[in-house]
Amino acid sequence: MILRIISAAVLVPATLALVYFAPPLLFLAVLGIAGSVCLYEYFQITRALGADGQPWVGHAAFWLLLVGLWGAWAPAPLLCACLVLSVFLAGMWRRAAMQSRVLGLMANLLGIFYLAFSLFSAYSVRHGKDTHAGLEWTLVLLVVIWAGDTAALFCGRSFGRTRFAPQLSPKKTNEGAAGGLLAGILAAILLRSLFFPHLPPAHVIAVSLLVGIFGQLGDLAESMLKRAAEVKESSNLIPGHGGLLDRIDSLLFAFPVLNAYLYFLNR
Repeated sequence: MILRIISAAVLVPATLALVYFAPPLLFLAVLGIAGSVCLYEYFQITRALGADGQPWVGHAAFWLLLVGLWGAWAPAPLLCACLVLSVFLAGMWRRAAMQSRVLGLMANLLGIFYLAFSLFSAYSVRHGKDTHAGLEWTLVLLVVIWAGDTAALFCGRSFGRTRFAPQLSPKKTNEGAAGGLLAGILAAILLRSLFFPHLPPAHVIAVSLLVGIFGQLGDLAESMLKRAAEVKESSNLIPGHGGLLDRIDSLLFAFPVLNAYLYFLNR
């Protein structure tokens, strides 16, 4: 627990400084580096699962997709189609058993799109058309996720009785999930009252609810991968937290949902 607190004391201010001060290109570069680390951990999981991907293909395609979405070099469907074809061709001509080729290319495709689209959603929220509003909504999301994670851990250990999704994550409980969801909403309301009173309260509550729910689902999604591969953590990169993928799995589901909400809100 002490290592977890120390790591959080370092990572939280660093993340807030990045969100607040980093210009768009630097923000995108940091997202890309984080994605590469997560992709490395992801391939470790898929290898343990028996789906040995082609990391060099995955990393190259991840960066091409991330930068391609940022630069709008081509329509997103065309860009995705080209990447799918490239991954298939790399798998077809790979020197491996046929089953390994197919499982590897499937692992590649999931990892590339899982991380590239989710992380680019974070860029779209923070540095979209309205960067000031993007900063505010990004901070709302982070507060919801961080407060929710902390409260879920506390409530789960203190009051947890019924398992939430025992096959995916045996330690999570309904009481912890409910406590985390409520804490995230209350934290967002408090943040709005203190710093962003101009944000519509109904939208703050709606975003908090959606982000809280999908953040927990993102955590379960990564837990599903780890449970299938029979590994406890994606890596030992962050003391007390496991790997970077373990640390941002909630964000990988939360940012696309927030991005979609703001897109339809501002149409």
